[in-house]
Amino acid sequence: MASQLSEHGPWYYEMQALGFNYRITDIQCALGISQLKRLDQFVARRREIVRRYNESLGDLSWLRTPGLANPQNRDLISWHLYTVQIDFKSIGKTRTQVMNELRARGVGTQVLYIPVHLQPWYRQTFGYGPGKCPIAEKYYQRALTLPLYPSLQDPDLERVIAAVRKLSTGL
Repeated sequence: MASQLSEHGPWYYEMQALGFNYRITDIQCALGISQLKRLDQFVARRREIVRRYNESLGDLSWLRTPGLANPQNRDLISWHLYTVQIDFKSIGKTRTQVMNELRARGVGTQVLYIPVHLQPWYRQTFGYGPGKCPIAEKYYQRALTLPLYPSLQDPDLERVIAAVRKLSTGL
């Protein structure tokens, strides 16, 4: 199995130069303001999806659901992302294989954040490399983000859950 730091699956990207902080347009601002009316509904649906994921995936020994440092704050979280930690080695698959298997079952996944110190610009500019931030690297090696958006319908949510649960069975 390839080293998960060196695995360049479908999520992989490189930052060759520093980017820019572009500002949004007036039209984008107007759209954002109009969406604020539905914010409570969006947040409630995201929390419902997270609750269902946690209930349905929490018993898998090879998968860790996202937790809260302080569970008393659970009502303050809007859950922008749902990133699980998967022990790919224990299910005998690389992250790329898992992503491809899930995609074949109609489930899109993503690895959203490659540790910044591993990006070419930081490596070249500051001499950073593997080992500089071991906790970030360990998290990255196991991270996979599942679909989480307010319009995710219950049948689709159940399909995601079933597809993830099948990963260790090979069915």
